[in-house]
Amino acid sequence: MLHAKTSSPSVSLAGLKRGASALLCGAFALAAIAALPAPAKADIDDWPGLKRTVFDNRDVIEEDGVVILDTPQVVQDAALVPITVRVPPEVKEPIKSLTIVIDKNPMPVLAKLTFGPAAGTGGERRFTTRARIDTFSHIRAVVETEDGKLHMTTKFIAAAGGCAAMNAKDPTTLTDGLGKMIVKTFEPALPSTPIWEGMVMLKHPNFSGLQINPNTGDFIAARFIYNADVKRDGELVFNMRAGSAISTNPNFRFTFGRGEENVLTVKMTDTDETVFEAHSEPSGT
Repeated sequence: MLHAKTSSPSVSLAGLKRGASALLCGAFALAAIAALPAPAKADIDDWPGLKRTVFDNRDVIEEDGVVILDTPQVVQDAALVPITVRVPPEVKEPIKSLTIVIDKNPMPVLAKLTFGPAAGTGGERRFTTRARIDTFSHIRAVVETEDGKLHMTTKFIAAAGGCAAMNAKDPTTLTDGLGKMIVKTFEPALPSTPIWEGMVMLKHPNFSGLQINPNTGDFIAARFIYNADVKRDGELVFNMRAGSAISTNPNFRFTFGRGEENVLTVKMTDTDETVFEAHSEPSGT
């Protein structure tokens, strides 16, 4: 189900061109990174600046096993790079948030998820999506545990050109079926397992603002999902604030805590302030 609002904010492309000195800002960007300059050279270590801007220079515990990051060893398409973040079952406490950072991307924060009471505990918790990679970069997954500590794991990924890549020769075809959403739930193999899995797929071009229309030679205006709320039986699983690097046709797989009906409701909003909503069927139907 799609609800289109009348307001349609304009997007300046000046800050989105390669080599630009500023990121896309305002309501479309995460406030934490709005003033962060785009990285210029591959040999520059961007992490100290990112840590200061995104995490207020808080202490970060590295590679302690609290969070695991899975990325492909060989990237087939820099515009469709699968990224999975896992919290192993031996980590028992609730997770407050997850932030995925791609150091060299024009908008380094891929997404920040803030978890609610329906996120669940008692098993391996996971989140998977597909990302655009602008150039060879470190990817970081940072989780905040209930005690307020930040835990990080890092991978290096060899891919380039994904932020400006087009998935179709004619960009207008990418808006065909705009807003069609599929929401599914998957029961665990053992009925006693407290963690279920969900999936959301949305038909949306998720234009980054760096892509060029091959028919006109002009930059395509940025239009991407920047906010998503996922609830189970009315309780929040997570809120996601996203940047422009989520791939075309956003796709998310994630775990959540078992409930009574295990119905997922999803509401997404893009930078044109168009709202997309859908829900899964009750379990057992």
